[in-house]
Amino acid sequence: MAAAAAADEILELQLRAFKWKRLADVHELYLANEQLTEAPDVSRFSLLKYLWLNNNKIKKVTFSPANYILCELYLHNNKLTDITGSLKNVKSLRILTLHNNWLTDVLKTVKEFRNLKFLHTLNLFHNPLALEPDYRLYLIYYVPSLQNLDQRGIDQQEREASVALCNPDRVRVITISGWLRSNFLRTKSFPQK
Repeated sequence: MAAAAAADEILELQLRAFKWKRLADVHELYLANEQLTEAPDVSRFSLLKYLWLNNNKIKKVTFSPANYILCELYLHNNKLTDITGSLKNVKSLRILTLHNNWLTDVLKTVKEFRNLKFLHTLNLFHNPLALEPDYRLYLIYYVPSLQNLDQRGIDQQEREASVALCNPDRVRVITISGWLRSNFLRTKSFPQK
């Protein structure tokens, strides 16, 4: 309870410092480096697009449906161990930084990203889950909107390798259909005009 009060107090200080009179005026909040152990409730900021909560000691985050417009979320350098259910209401996210936390379960973490159709930049390095074999390919396959993962672009070879790893049957079908198509076109003669 004291942690929530501290987070709300820091939030109120920022609102006064920037002289925001209406909640609708708040499009970004910078709450980094505040030693927060709990994320403040930002549900009253329905037009919030950018939120910095990095470099704190946050262990859990949740967002309400009112935060659906949030598109950039910076949560790196915290103490997050699990994000299950945390991101279900922020489906407009494009950039998410979660590096240098304590996320361990690749399957549970990836499940959180599957409904983020606009997510193109994700950082998860310096988490225990990043040490899992083929973690990068797994993420590329299950979050197809990603363009950058762990500060590195994703190329076509990695996308193909992710399909081969996560859906080998699809690779077989594509290979067979490609072989049939190439052999069919070689043997088929088309009428000349």
